[in-house]
Amino acid sequence: MNFIKNHWFGLIVSLITLAFLCVFALVLIAPHQDEQGRGFVPCIEKMAENLHECRGQNLCALNCVIENTFCNIKVIGQGIKQWAAGEQPRPWSNYLFEPELKQPSAADDFETEESLDEYYQNNPDISLEMSELYKLNQQLEQDTNEQ
Repeated sequence: MNFIKNHWFGLIVSLITLAFLCVFALVLIAPHQDEQGRGFVPCIEKMAENLHECRGQNLCALNCVIENTFCNIKVIGQGIKQWAAGEQPRPWSNYLFEPELKQPSAADDFETEESLDEYYQNNPDISLEMSELYKLNQQLEQDTNEQ
């Protein structure tokens, strides 16, 4: 008991740090993209939107990260509640899962194969066009910096 009286503050800080590291590790190994929006995906999307609105303000960004941490803790808590209620087989099943990802393709931007073929016929060298656009962008930045 004397040990607790002498080291209570260090024990509390150690427990909080350990809890934070556990949440950090779970978020780190969990999927960050999912078609169904399961797990930590809604928290990450909300944090990204909020960070975009911050426009570089440091305290706003720090607040977004703190809110995201609490959102992640809620997801972990929901998993434990669902497991205790028998709704899922393991406490981590709601955030550690095999993600469903949409495979992007160039055809997604076009309605039919014919329109995609027509695009390729009208634009035979896309990489050349992209390099020209890059050069124009560099020129525009130089002109803007000179003014």
